[in-house]
Amino acid sequence: MNEITVRAHTNIALIKYWGKANVALNIPTTSSLSMTLDRFYTTTSVAFAAQDQLVLNGQTADATRVHNFLDMLRAKYDDFPGVLVTSKNHVPTAAGLASSASSFAALTGAMFRLLELPEDLTEMSRIARRGSGSASRSLFGNFAVWNKGEDDASSYAESFYDEDIHLSMLVAEISSAQKKMPSTRGMQLAQTAPTYRSWVEKSAGQLEEMKAAIRQADIEKIGRLAEDNALGMHEQNRLCAEPFDYFTEDTRRIIAFTQECYKSGLLAFVTIDAGPNVKIITDKATEKILLEKFRANFPEITFDVAHAGGGLEYL
Repeated sequence: MNEITVRAHTNIALIKYWGKANVALNIPTTSSLSMTLDRFYTTTSVAFAAQDQLVLNGQTADATRVHNFLDMLRAKYDDFPGVLVTSKNHVPTAAGLASSASSFAALTGAMFRLLELPEDLTEMSRIARRGSGSASRSLFGNFAVWNKGEDDASSYAESFYDEDIHLSMLVAEISSAQKKMPSTRGMQLAQTAPTYRSWVEKSAGQLEEMKAAIRQADIEKIGRLAEDNALGMHEQNRLCAEPFDYFTEDTRRIIAFTQECYKSGLLAFVTIDAGPNVKIITDKATEKILLEKFRANFPEITFDVAHAGGGLEYL
């Protein structure tokens, strides 16, 4: 095989992953649930080469993280030559839109085929998790659950619900700049918050409620749960031993405007990952109304609409 090319989509967690029980293995403190997005994705090609190299969005990039991931594969599945990884992100990198999730999911899928390994999605999810925790979920379309597990074997994601429930997300791209606080460090700090354990316990209950809401296609319940879970996550960052905040003034303005829209009778709820960008949860019947309102009130901010996307795709 000369070259393998794979596409994987980003995912947005409706019930968040924010904290690690085992840093080396990327085993989380909570199980999480996500929706894969059609609008944002990574396309990655791999081919054997003299040494590990990364070309990202047309430019030679620091290959340290990719090299470490490939070395982990070499240790697990027998040694193999260097790999040229050519990757293009159709998503702002490191700005809270899960570019690492789509990147490592695509890289995992490509390497499994390049190495002619059995393409078992459970095993692929375990491996993708080692590159980026959220990547474990990007192998699957629509909705996926990442079971936190207790060790390497039991921590993996799986498809939860693979039907269209007409959920939409408006994505407010407030900033495409690299975030100042990397996610791994942010999680470590958040776990020092005095309320962190309570958030973890609450999240476990919210996960079960979210599963039921998705099965019932109850967009309002999905939105209310996701908003509460996300705002609770960010509160841990402000209460930790070295407080920090991913929110900007625009983040706060959009959250407030979204809550005003809900009070006026529209389906509108926020979720925010590690970064300033806000995702507004609604349904397909309401998305155009909301899009017009947000673009009129925030003309300087780019808004995209995303729906549920597909799983790993070989091109």
